[in-house]
This record gives sequence, structure tokens and C-alpha cells, in this order.
Amino acid sequence: MILVLTGTTYAFNALVAAVDAIAPTLGERVVVQTGVSTVVPQHCGYFAFAPDLHRYIAEASLVISHGGAGSSYEILGLGKRLVSVENTAVNDSHQWDLLQRLDDDGYIVWCRDLGTLAACIAAARTRTFTPYAPPPCTIHLEIIRFLETTARGSMLTAPSGGAGGPKGPLPAAP
Repeated sequence: MILVLTGTTYAFNALVAAVDAIAPTLGERVVVQTGVSTVVPQHCGYFAFAPDLHRYIAEASLVISHGGAGSSYEILGLGKRLVSVENTAVNDSHQWDLLQRLDDDGYIVWCRDLGTLAACIAAARTRTFTPYAPPPCTIHLEIIRFLETTARGSMLTAPSGGAGGPKGPLPAAP
């Protein structure tokens, strides 16, 4: 099954229409998450929203998705082949920036023109992708550093020997 994700915030009618037009030639079932798009597929299964897309993504042999970060990283995290399409209805170019990086790193096939979608799908079916591994999460270390710095700063301004205040010299910085 090929799964198509349009996102939940912006309509992506162009993607729905392009996929629907080529669906009969793809040789497998196509299911489209239409979101707020108004195009109704004629050659694909479809649904607007689902509480969890994980099971759809897990079942898919290939995913075609808008360029949102959440969808992209969830799909890559599940080791799925991904064809990404920028939704130009999004106000800024954050999808373009993300897709450029993912494409440069070999994680996706970036379909820059929906007229080439069939060729992009064919390429994604045979390409050897760079396996995606999420970077290590260090936000907790940043929070600890921030809290320590903030606490150290408040200790410097606290009255000496008062209720709850430090007594004697301040501790050495780590």
C-alpha cells in the first residue's frame, strides 16, 4: 500500500489530485489522508483524519508526504521509503528548508514538481536510502545548565544568612 499524507493544517489539493491521477498505474493500493483538502479522490481509498497514523505508516510500502517535520521524522523513524512534496500553501519556506536537508543527506526522494511524481515514486522504490537515526537528545542537559546558571545568579543576589539564603562563601562553579 502507498500512503499519502497531506497534513492537518493546510489543504494540499494539488498533491491529492496528482496522486489520484496516477493511482491506477502504480500497481498497488493507494490510501490518501486528505486532511482539509477539498479534492475527493476517485481512484484511491481516503480518509480525512485519524487519531494515529502509525498503523497506516507501518503498513505502507512507500509514503508520499507533505514536507512537515513531524510527519517526515515519524516516517523516517519507522524506516519507510519517503517521497516528500513541499506544500507551497505554507506561508514560509520551512518545508523547503527541511526537504533540502533530508534530500541532501539521502533520506528521501524530493518531488519538486508534481508532474514528475510517478518518476519519483519509481526512484523511491529502488533507491538505497541513508538509514535515518535520530540525533541524540540533549535538551535535558541544556535545561540543567540553564537552571544551574539561573540558580547561581539568584544565589549571588540573595541576602547572606537570611532565611533560606546561603551562609558563607558561594559554592565553586562546576
